[in-house]
Amino acid sequence: MATTTKSTTIRFDEDVLSLIHKQANLDGQTSTEFMRNAVLEKLADIFDYQDAVKNIRESPSQSKGR
Repeated sequence: MATTTKSTTIRFDEDVLSLIHKQANLDGQTSTEFMRNAVLEKLADIFDYQDAVKNIRESPSQSKGR
């Protein structure tokens, strides 16, 4: 099954874009791969955090005191 991708535009100052290009090159990635991976890692962190908060709220030790 093929996935459909879409493109978007992100604007960076030249100095930030230069840092992105340099780091991507050091990592052996294209700048696009670097930015895509950075966004996916950020999303994973957000979902992990939300899941942890949900688990804490639903834990028996939290519900006893309320």
